[in-house]
Amino acid sequence: QWRAVLRQLVALGHVAAEGEFNTLALQDSARAVLKGEVELRLREAKEKKPRGKASRTGARPKAGPALGLDAEAQQRFEALKAWRSEVAREHGLPAYVIFQNTTLAEMARVVPGDLAELGEISGVGAKKLEAYGREILRVLGRD
Repeated sequence: QWRAVLRQLVALGHVAAEGEFNTLALQDSARAVLKGEVELRLREAKEKKPRGKASRTGARPKAGPALGLDAEAQQRFEALKAWRSEVAREHGLPAYVIFQNTTLAEMARVVPGDLAELGEISGVGAKKLEAYGREILRVLGRD
């Protein structure tokens, strides 16, 4: 919390970092603050949530209820996610660059029968259709 207060004091110009080692120094305006002659209102620091894999375990809801998928569509969705992870790993890309979860969920829900139907799904452009279309149909059992 003291770091947040210090950042605010620097932003207000009451404290400054000086010299080679960024030593903190009070500025002229700080005297009035310390004497109570100037009212100082600081924002309360929000508590940060921990980051990293350990903190995310179990934090995200399953895709089924959130994306409105029934049990069979959920299985197709999971298969598409596994395929996407493999492709992303092969190309050294984040998975969402291949397709977003909402696009995969729509594929799992609609189960397109051919490339034309697949191309009608939001998030499936001409390039992605050409690059991944046949593989997606294979994963969905439509090849």
